[in-house]
Amino acid sequence: MRIEVGNPRTDSSPVKPFPSFFLALWFASALPSPGADLPFQSQNPPAMQPIASRDTPAYRAARKFLRGVNLGDYLEAGPDWAIRVSAEDIRQIKAQGFDHIRVPVGWHRYSSPAPEFQLSREIFGKVDFVVTNALAHGLAVLINIHHFREFDADPAGSADQLVAIWRQVAEHYKDSPETLAFEVLNEPHDKATTAVMNDIYPRVISEIRKSNPSRTLFVEPGNWGNIPELQNLVLPPDDNVIVSVHCYDPFHFTHQGTSWGGPDVKVTGFRFPGPPETPLTIATNVQAAPWVHDRVKQYNTQPAGNNPVSATAFREKLRQARAWSDHYGRPVHIGEFGCYYKVDAESRTRYYEQFRKTAEELGIGWAIWDWSANFRYWDREKQQPLPGMREALFGQPSNP
Repeated sequence: MRIEVGNPRTDSSPVKPFPSFFLALWFASALPSPGADLPFQSQNPPAMQPIASRDTPAYRAARKFLRGVNLGDYLEAGPDWAIRVSAEDIRQIKAQGFDHIRVPVGWHRYSSPAPEFQLSREIFGKVDFVVTNALAHGLAVLINIHHFREFDADPAGSADQLVAIWRQVAEHYKDSPETLAFEVLNEPHDKATTAVMNDIYPRVISEIRKSNPSRTLFVEPGNWGNIPELQNLVLPPDDNVIVSVHCYDPFHFTHQGTSWGGPDVKVTGFRFPGPPETPLTIATNVQAAPWVHDRVKQYNTQPAGNNPVSATAFREKLRQARAWSDHYGRPVHIGEFGCYYKVDAESRTRYYEQFRKTAEELGIGWAIWDWSANFRYWDREKQQPLPGMREALFGQPSNP
C-alpha cells in the first residue's frame, strides 16, 4: 500500500464462492478469454516471451489465491503504528470466506548490517505465527518484503540485502506446503523502476529456486505495481511466477481524507458512484489545485458511464491486465485494492462490490487492503465486518 505523501478493514459460517469466478480460473484454458474482445498489441520488450500453456504451476496456484485479505499495518509497520493480530483474527478471516492472506513483512527492519544481513529470530517468530495459523485453517499465504524504502531509493546498493533476505526466508520455509507463496518486493517505485527490476528479479528468483525449486512466486511491475507498467515488464522463463498489480482507482475517492495521501485527497465528500444528487463543493478552508477543481466538476456533471468516481475508473485497467495475462500466459493477481474506512459506508460497499464483480468477470484473483487497519473489513471492537462489507465481497450478509 502507498503511504508516501502525494502518492496514491461475527460470523463463523463459511461462504459459498461464486461459481462464475472459480470457473473462470479453473477452466482458464477452455473458456473464452474475458479479455478477448479488448484490442491488444504486445508492447513488452522482445525478451518477454509468452508461455503457451494454461496448465502451468502458476495457473494451478492462482486457483488458491482468489479472494484474499492483507494483514496490513502489522508486520511491515513500525512499532508506533502496528496493529495486533490474533489467532482468532485468522480464524475469522477463514470463516468470512477469504481463501488466502497476504502478509506484508518488513524483513529489512530485522536485518543485521552488511555483509551478512542476518535476520533475527524475532521476525521469523512473528511470521511463523501467521503462517502456521493460516495454513492450519486451510488458508493460502503470501508473504512479501514491504516498505523497503532503502531499496526503492538505491536498488543497486540494496540488491545484495534483498537477495540475502530471500535466501534466508526461502531456506526457513523450504519444507512448507505449496500453499505458501513468496512475493519478491511490494510496490517497487522511485529508482526501482520496472526496467531496473527486470534485471534484479532473475537474480532473486534464481536464489530462491536453490532451496524452493517449485515454490510459487509473485512479482510486481514498477511505479507502485501500476497496471500500465506491465508493458515494460520482462520475466525469466519460469512457469511458476504470478504477476501482482495494485489498483486504488479512483484514488481521490478511495483515499479521500487520509493524512498520507497528499494534496489530491484533501477534498472529501466524494460518493460512489457519481454524479451526486447534490453537487460537491470544495470547502473554503481547503486549498485545492486547479486539477482538483476540474475533477470535482467532472464528478458533479459527468454521467455514470464515464464519471471519474465510478467503475469506469478501474474497469479498463483490469481488462488491460487480463488481456496482458492472456497474451503472455502469466496469471495476474490484484494484490491490493481498497477504500479508507472513514468514507461513507454506502459508497465504500458499492465500490467494493463493483470492483469485486469486475475482477470476477475477468477471472482475476484479488486481496483487499486490509483486515482491520485504515481500510478495514473487520470491526475489532464489535468483532464483525463493517456494515455491508461481507455482502459486497461475498454476496452474503453476516448472520446475526
